[in-house]
Amino acid sequence: MTTIEIKSSRSKYIALLIGSIGFVAGGVFLLLIDGSMLIGWMSIIFFSAGIPLFTWQIFDRRPRLKIDDTGILDRTLGVGKIAWEDIDDAFVKSIHGNDFVCLKLTDPEKYVGKLNSIKKSLTKANEKLGFTPISLNLSGVAVNTYEILELIMKTIEIKKNKNG
Repeated sequence: MTTIEIKSSRSKYIALLIGSIGFVAGGVFLLLIDGSMLIGWMSIIFFSAGIPLFTWQIFDRRPRLKIDDTGILDRTLGVGKIAWEDIDDAFVKSIHGNDFVCLKLTDPEKYVGKLNSIKKSLTKANEKLGFTPISLNLSGVAVNTYEILELIMKTIEIKKNKNG
């Protein structure tokens, strides 16, 4: 298998950046023209927080998802590389138009244990929604979710046949 590197979609983050700037401008407008203090300040504070984040994502050209012979690395998870021998199965789940590839792991705790307490509590909430503890978030990347799922399933099968 050759290494597949998937980067974040610049166009999506540019649109989010423009939207954030627009809402900050709207908040300033509300403060200066309309006098709506609470809504104006809430808009400015909330949406200005996205500006540095979206700017960073536009210029960050590191791969967000890397799939190779040894496993899968999703930088957004924070668990390191997930080895193929630890992956039993996978399926797609979507929520609000955002796709996830849910990985069924032989020992999920091996990876969940690497998360901080906030991310651990999020995995519990995700499980209640029908996700696995470790799922690849494909929102914000320009890739076909089902092609990634197919690649993962084929690699799992190849690894099982090789080792079994």
